[in-house]
Amino acid sequence: MKTITIIFCSLFLFAAAGYGQAPSKLKKNEAEVTFIVNMSCHHCKKKIENAIPHEKGVLDMKVTLDTKEVWIKFNTTKTDREKLVKAFEKLGYTAKEAEAH
Repeated sequence: MKTITIIFCSLFLFAAAGYGQAPSKLKKNEAEVTFIVNMSCHHCKKKIENAIPHEKGVLDMKVTLDTKEVWIKFNTTKTDREKLVKAFEKLGYTAKEAEAH
């Protein structure tokens, strides 16, 4: 019983150590941007998910259809916000930078 308690406490402390930590900081030459994109369906979401990550400099991306938001982390030496907006336009969408919360 004592061994089980020690294991449980160890696991709890290990899990709690990572809880509440700030997200990792951006590295040099990295930036993040969130766009509001005029997508309206799952087809639109998939089209964006299949194309934008292949744009030069895109490091990570998350598309949320419910809020019409596309979050992108990118390398600032390879692309910028304007180039990313043009990439959406090539796909037939408009992208406007979301206001900071």
